[in-house]
Amino acid sequence: MKTQILAAIGESELQPAARLNAALAANDRLKYAFSLLQMALTHAEHPEQTAPTMKRERIACGVDDPDLDGAAAGGRMVGKACSVPGAARILQRIADDMRVMAAPVLAGKPDEFAGRLDSLLAALPKAENDSLDPAAVSAMMQVGQGGADSLHRLVMDLHKQLNAMQAALAEETLDGAAAYNLADADRPLVLAFMAGVNRTAKLKFNHPGLAATATRAGGRLVIQNDIGTTDAHVIVIHVEGLTVSVAYTDVHAERLAFFQDMLKSQKVIWEKERTDVLGAGTAFYLATGRIEAASEEACRDYLTFLGSRLVFLIDWNRARKQLRGFLRGADRLVLLRWAADAEIGHRGFLELGGARLVNQAIEAVAGSAMHFGDRLCDVLGDAPTLDFLRFVFRTATEGLLSGQSGALIHDRVKVTLAAHFSNEERQLLRIGADHAGIIFELASLARDALQADPDGAGKRARRARGFEHDADGLVVGAREAVARRPDYAVFLRLLQTADDAADELEDAVSLIGLDALQGKPLEALQILADLLVEAAQEWIKALGHASQIGRAADDAETEDFLTAIDRLGALEHQADDAQRALTASAVQHARDFRQLHLFSAIGDRLEEAADALKHASLILHEHVLGDVIYG
Repeated sequence: MKTQILAAIGESELQPAARLNAALAANDRLKYAFSLLQMALTHAEHPEQTAPTMKRERIACGVDDPDLDGAAAGGRMVGKACSVPGAARILQRIADDMRVMAAPVLAGKPDEFAGRLDSLLAALPKAENDSLDPAAVSAMMQVGQGGADSLHRLVMDLHKQLNAMQAALAEETLDGAAAYNLADADRPLVLAFMAGVNRTAKLKFNHPGLAATATRAGGRLVIQNDIGTTDAHVIVIHVEGLTVSVAYTDVHAERLAFFQDMLKSQKVIWEKERTDVLGAGTAFYLATGRIEAASEEACRDYLTFLGSRLVFLIDWNRARKQLRGFLRGADRLVLLRWAADAEIGHRGFLELGGARLVNQAIEAVAGSAMHFGDRLCDVLGDAPTLDFLRFVFRTATEGLLSGQSGALIHDRVKVTLAAHFSNEERQLLRIGADHAGIIFELASLARDALQADPDGAGKRARRARGFEHDADGLVVGAREAVARRPDYAVFLRLLQTADDAADELEDAVSLIGLDALQGKPLEALQILADLLVEAAQEWIKALGHASQIGRAADDAETEDFLTAIDRLGALEHQADDAQRALTASAVQHARDFRQLHLFSAIGDRLEEAADALKHASLILHEHVLGDVIYG
């Protein structure tokens, strides 16, 4: 209970309010438990009727037991008894919550309620093997006038007492904070804190939490916020002059670190955190921090900022776990911090199913791109996956806040994920286009080198090696992308084939620089080099048109693509003829054997480059027609 954690950290002045809040929360859980048992009994008697899960009610009252969502539908009559899954657990919850709810009242009126509580708890229905006596359950929940006392009637009587106690304790309510014993100077500070809480409180959706209490004790303002439903999850703020001290407790060290990280911009001075244990044996972490405000306005601004951050701690650890199948550990924290900074939060994502929301989208659109055990970041890449999940968080939050249907939000997530998967193909085509640009640069360098000053041969060779190195880097990038998406292996094969052209052209530039080529064979070699430049241009065109073609292919785009592919085939044939003409000319007219060898070797490299571009174009042609247009 919150009262235990407040006692553990020495905040005794807040315990009366905390006991009241805990009792009222127990009242909500009891109402849920009574309704759940009633639904289970009704379904057992009328199995033809659909039983509600009451999941929303369970979450709203802070019961973290998803197995109970099937209790009502699991109700079955077995002879005269009713079998309800988890019945024993439900009755134990009822007994525990009755004690919590009665505690503040018993402290003031033990004679009036203690006997009733003991006798009614002793009369709780038995639930051996989760089997219940329907008559005993009905008697427990009856609320009619007259007749025997019941647990439900006691709940109603206790609730009246709690309401009266709360009214007596809270002298005023300041924007939702129950406040008592405040000085006039305290109210602007409480209002500043609550302005932050209320600004972002909508982002918790149906989750309970963020109840605040404020009082003056020991010469300082004390503000306490329950944050969520976890017993050891509390923040207590002390304000004395311009000094604001924060005591924050949590059962998760990672969430504590996240909280401290959110406050990093405020330059909070943190003391060394320590651990402690509640009476029930639950370990928790305690961190205390302090900030010295420069002015009263700065003090209020800090309280507003602090209050606005609390909603992002609710269900934080659950959200982090839900992201395991999609992001690496560090990126999960990056996403959650972004969601807090952008005041988007993660609760909308969880409200719509969390990991299930994304997994359903993956099942709908990924096809063969993902296999069992794959993480989304391993398939799409870290940065694209982070971008996609930012979209999911924002779409879920904004959609729910604006009243959009869950089905519409799910569809938007699917469409966006499908775009991310198709982006991989476009990205690979862009890599191919960049690689084609390098081939064009190498072909142009080889052509121009035939007429260039021999003194620049070394510089041209270095440029060619640089181009070839860049081309290899693009192939490596494609290999990594295909490792994530094996269904796109065709693009790696295509790029590796085109890279043979880059290798051959780099060799050709180096060979051209070995000697000043002269004579009639140079004219034939120039013709072959010109053909390679034209082939490189057509290869760039083919890839550009391919990137614009989809299953609903535009006729003009498709025609231009096919024309470029056909032109590449024709240029390869012309290159073959030009290479043979070069060989004949070199044999007849080369100045010496050295020149004969160079003309022959350079011609071979250029012809091999033309041949590689043709083979790459055939791979692209087969993919576009077979997989994209007709696939």
